[in-house]
Amino acid sequence: MTTTRIGLMGFGRIGRNVFRLVHDRDDLDVVAISDIADPDALTYLLKYDSIYGRFPKPVAHSDGTLNYGDKSAAFVSAKEPGDADWDDLGVDVVLETTSKYRTRESLQRHIDAGARKVVLTSSPENPGEVPLLLRGINDEILQPDTDMIALGSNTSNAVAPILKTLNDHFGIRRVFMTTVKAMSNSGRLADVPTDSFRTSRAAGENIIPAATNSAEIIAQALPELAGRMTATALNVPVTDGSTVDMVTEIDGETSEDEVNKVVKEAVASNYKGVIAYVEDPIVSSDVRDEPHSGIYDSLATMVTGGNLVKTITWFNNGWGYSNRVVEVAARIAAFDEGDGE
Repeated sequence: MTTTRIGLMGFGRIGRNVFRLVHDRDDLDVVAISDIADPDALTYLLKYDSIYGRFPKPVAHSDGTLNYGDKSAAFVSAKEPGDADWDDLGVDVVLETTSKYRTRESLQRHIDAGARKVVLTSSPENPGEVPLLLRGINDEILQPDTDMIALGSNTSNAVAPILKTLNDHFGIRRVFMTTVKAMSNSGRLADVPTDSFRTSRAAGENIIPAATNSAEIIAQALPELAGRMTATALNVPVTDGSTVDMVTEIDGETSEDEVNKVVKEAVASNYKGVIAYVEDPIVSSDVRDEPHSGIYDSLATMVTGGNLVKTITWFNNGWGYSNRVVEVAARIAAFDEGDGE
């Protein structure tokens, strides 16, 4: 088996999640980690995680190398794409996880530095400039000759399959999404002055309205819904476990039972491993380590007036999303083996 060698640009939440998921795989191997933070601090955050607990193998930093189990990865302190010599590091695929560099020009610098492929764990800054893949929706756009691919956001991956299901079966007139989102590192521990007044408030003490580009991201993969979606977000004081509260106006009339039946069938046939359908009364902490992009809450489905449908889809702070990142990297590895399935 050929091992595809991975370089991580950024070792934050998504980068460390991906590392945890691939550390013991044979087809994927993280050989380099680029982050401007202190390597000792990065090693510590990998070893001890407030959400996911201790790393399952011994980890230590020594002379610019992260040693874990019987494997190792080089630490490099590249500030921007192109600063790390991926060719010298033997990297095949770069996972750009910083969310800072989202243009085709900036991602091209990774390729110019020796990488063969680049996976952006965000959405492109300029829609259409980099192909955007949402697992279960448009997987076919990833081909052996694809040099760059973007994977959207946590929210877009969670609800795009639900939106496609409702639109295919009922027809969607318009939809409003409210993402109720757990805290992230963009929140403030205490009130501090920033350019954005609301996000300058203490994340652990407030429900904070925020902007989101989820609708625009989804429209790149589901262009038939462009102009019919509006989205907003509320950042709430929980450490993990988020949800998308979605109100959809459909063509014709339906019922809660029919909506759930349609979604359940779609999950079983089209979105296995991507969306989970649950019938238990779950809460936010129950989805913390869910590998699915979204968890459809069948108990929360509501219909009023026959054509106004309310659904709730849960997701977490990147664990499910990171599973999709690894799946895409594994498919690239399969291309390397001559097997694109």
